[in-house]
Amino acid sequence: MLTELVSVANNQPAAILFVDDEANVLKAFRRLFHNEPYVTYFASSGAEGLEILRQNAVDLIISDMCMPEMNGAEFLTRIFMQWPETIRILLTGYADFQSTIDAVNKGRIYNYCNKPWNDEELKLLVRNALEQKRLREDRDRLSGIVLQQNKELKELNEHLEEKVEQRTEQLKKAMQHLDLANKSLKKQYIDSIRAFSRIIEMRPGIKSGQSKYIAEKALLVARELSMNTEEKKELFYAGLLIQIGKMSLPDALLAESYYSIPLIDKQRYLKHAVEGEALLKDLTQLKGASILIRHQFERYDGSGFPDHLAKQNIPLGSRILKVVADYIAYLEGSMTGEAMTVNAAISQLMAGKESHYDPDVIDAFVKVLKKDPTVEVEEELPAVKKSWKNSRLASTSKNVTVARPEIEISWLQLKPGMELISAYCDGKLYLRNCIVDQKIISNIVSLKEKIGINPVILVRMGAK
Repeated sequence: MLTELVSVANNQPAAILFVDDEANVLKAFRRLFHNEPYVTYFASSGAEGLEILRQNAVDLIISDMCMPEMNGAEFLTRIFMQWPETIRILLTGYADFQSTIDAVNKGRIYNYCNKPWNDEELKLLVRNALEQKRLREDRDRLSGIVLQQNKELKELNEHLEEKVEQRTEQLKKAMQHLDLANKSLKKQYIDSIRAFSRIIEMRPGIKSGQSKYIAEKALLVARELSMNTEEKKELFYAGLLIQIGKMSLPDALLAESYYSIPLIDKQRYLKHAVEGEALLKDLTQLKGASILIRHQFERYDGSGFPDHLAKQNIPLGSRILKVVADYIAYLEGSMTGEAMTVNAAISQLMAGKESHYDPDVIDAFVKVLKKDPTVEVEEELPAVKKSWKNSRLASTSKNVTVARPEIEISWLQLKPGMELISAYCDGKLYLRNCIVDQKIISNIVSLKEKIGINPVILVRMGAK
């Protein structure tokens, strides 16, 4: 689409500056964007990048974090001070977590991308960023038109009714155009958060597809509990970004099930909720979501982390996130180390009423599952009388039949033993309804390398 490829300011192709001290990285960017309709510049240092900016109009900058003399955070901070309208994207490795936070806070970056990056995800990130810049400029231009027309209307003679009516009609059209632009901008913002969520899940050890599932199911629970529009929006954003703090955790800790994490390391694991809040709290539109992420490990009885809040003092969105996130963790095994059936996972939640979970949220979540067309319920779930510790493997299968959730994952996260529903490559069905083994994984990898397009893989969570 043409509007995605041009700079509104001069109706010329959008200009992108890539800054990295590694020649191979710059070559990779040059190859990746060779056939894209952008004007591209390349710099091997922050100082060289500043010189290019002094001589050329640039719409978007992608800068590496680790560079000698001037790192990416310092470089983007200077860009923000001198060229605030230029979109800033940070390229960072997993070890640069604190520096990334500094860049978010000081350089006001639009987004960041991990090394190594996914080519298609990076292209999508660039397109969304440029489109959002275009829409913002459209909005500002239209706002200026509205202000100018208001001024002209005040200067019109009261007796020139015909001219007043003409100007009024023009104003209505301008406002309608502005409203459409704002709606489009909101959609682009949500799409950017979805893309960011998928980028987070590219981190080894972070489960793909879970954030989307948590966000969507949490939103359904919010509707059951009659939350308002703003609260539901914050909850949805928090669900998509709930795993952002895990990016700082070591691989070994991410590989452990929660129950098997040693007590000395458990506090470090739980702290990712606080780190997730720190990453997002300075972004105005994500302030509410950051608070929900901070309190995702609070317990209804006050024994949770980090602030030991209890009952209604815990934000309702956080209470919902805990129920849905724990449910999916029980299903896929990251809680106990073994995948559970849907009925066993529901029993775990029921056992935690009043202690771990808000009973009203539990009831609303069960209603959400019952409304699913794949759910058959013979009678209400009975109260679980066993203690939390002793009811880990309890089951209510005789009362409820629930289909196991289906989640889309990356081809990189395929493991032997998974129940594969379908695998599509370039819109064509490749595999369906089989148990994954090493041969299937090798075939999918070979197909991906041959076609050059990421396959779309759907798996079923939980045990049979």
